[in-house]
Amino acid sequence: MIRYQMSEREITKGDHLSHHFCVDTFGNNFDLDTTHYVIDQELSKIDIDLLDYERAITVESKGNFLHVSCLRKSIEEYMRESVRNYFNINVDFPVIYFTKKIPFTYNFKCGFYLNTYKKFNSVYFKKTLSTIKLLKGLYYDIILAGDFTGDGRFIDESINIEVMPVQSKETYFKIRDILSNNFEIDNFHFSDKLFDNYSLDKFHFHFKIKYSGDDTIVKFYHTLPHNPYINYYDNKKNFR
Repeated sequence: MIRYQMSEREITKGDHLSHHFCVDTFGNNFDLDTTHYVIDQELSKIDIDLLDYERAITVESKGNFLHVSCLRKSIEEYMRESVRNYFNINVDFPVIYFTKKIPFTYNFKCGFYLNTYKKFNSVYFKKTLSTIKLLKGLYYDIILAGDFTGDGRFIDESINIEVMPVQSKETYFKIRDILSNNFEIDNFHFSDKLFDNYSLDKFHFHFKIKYSGDDTIVKFYHTLPHNPYINYYDNKKNFR
């Protein structure tokens, strides 16, 4: 069964739009004549227990992807070693989520916290730290994500800053103003409309800021048709 969708929309100069489909279990979740169906059936052959994790499929022009994440932090804060080993996520630090291209390839993307990122000596570390400081008091989680070779070497060509805001209309507009003042935002028309009649149960939202060379990409995410994290993620009281 499809638990929820997550819309991913670029709000800088690009026109990227995609949807992630989070499922309870892989297999028989999509119509037979779709690419989603073929991928979903192939992933149903995965032979490891993923019931404690968010599992999602993304189909888009640049490729098809599997996402596995530890957002259910009341269960476990980081991914179990057995899961990392099964998918060849060959790193020796705490992993919050990973993404792999389908069919599975050598490289992968995974998420981690700032204390881990600091150890990479990345060229983007100071810029990342400055960006996080801009948002102080407006988030309950910030997850960083980067690309890795199959043997676990960090590819220092980009960094994603995934901002999980305090879920409120007031916070959205505060972050909106900060992003508008610091980045070349194309428009907020779509995301603004979502907050016309906002309530916590309607959707979860977050932002991603990606630094890559001289380029900066900002994206807005929201779940539909409801907020699936309300009972185990969006009621967190601690701030990072």
